[in-house]
Amino acid sequence: MSRPKLIVMCGLSASGKSTIAKELAIKHNVCIVSSDSIREEICRDVADQSKNEEVFKIFHKRIREYLNKGQNVIADATNITMKSRRAIIENVRKLDVEKICYIIPKKFEDCIRDNRNRKHPVPEEVIAAQRSKFQIPFKEEGWEKITIYDMDYTYADKFTPEAMSFSMTGFDQKNPHHNMYLDQHCDFVYNMFSGGQHPYNIYKNGFLMGASLHDIGKLYTQSIDKNCIAHYLRHENIGSYFVLTSLYLWKNFTDDDLLDCCFLINYHMMPFSWENEKTKNKWRKRFGEYKYETLMRFHECDKTRLDGE
Repeated sequence: MSRPKLIVMCGLSASGKSTIAKELAIKHNVCIVSSDSIREEICRDVADQSKNEEVFKIFHKRIREYLNKGQNVIADATNITMKSRRAIIENVRKLDVEKICYIIPKKFEDCIRDNRNRKHPVPEEVIAAQRSKFQIPFKEEGWEKITIYDMDYTYADKFTPEAMSFSMTGFDQKNPHHNMYLDQHCDFVYNMFSGGQHPYNIYKNGFLMGASLHDIGKLYTQSIDKNCIAHYLRHENIGSYFVLTSLYLWKNFTDDDLLDCCFLINYHMMPFSWENEKTKNKWRKRFGEYKYETLMRFHECDKTRLDGE
């Protein structure tokens, strides 16, 4: 007898998660547990966030009940952060279930556009906040499979890695820690991280691609303070989401390559705040040895640029 499946959706509001969940439910005979539906039950308003704790308590309870009955379940919520996905994984930790994550790679601008046509649109600033909190799923969270969903449509403005790199050319970082243009900085760190490998190798390795694009989110997050110094709040999250939703159409990469690329972009700032061995060991355990060591090796290169620039 096959194990019941837990399929966890991951995507911004208005990315099409619920529509895709319904298609998967029909195809795989799956029950859907939707945080929006529960919110509407309790608050009479799908946009009401005032009782989120109660909503997600019921959300997790229903998931566990269906799985205990041997039924396949789709967890339909944004699930865009490690914390939210970890809560789901921990909720079913003692159950023998197959855990699958479906990432919905819809461009931020398309989510904003389609949200305006929804019956119950969410405030646009909420979708913007979701993008700024986005954290790419990784298998070490507890997934047996991560699928980047094929949206079955093409974007008019496809990006290639070359176009992304070119877009950073001549971008002034306006920060005393960086006297290089953004493209020069990314090249500098990439060359250190790759050990001088031929640039063509970025097409064979997701982590190398991530190194070459690690700060691309700065193009979309620059703010200038009263001293004319630029800051880039959550550029790593926004950069990762941009690369995910642009490169998933680029067929030279496998899903695993793209996940590795986005992992390095998404989490490359974290080691700057790891001040003791206890914290480092926590993330070593959470990321797994290989990803942790890769991230730390990149961090050493990224730190060096503070002196190198």
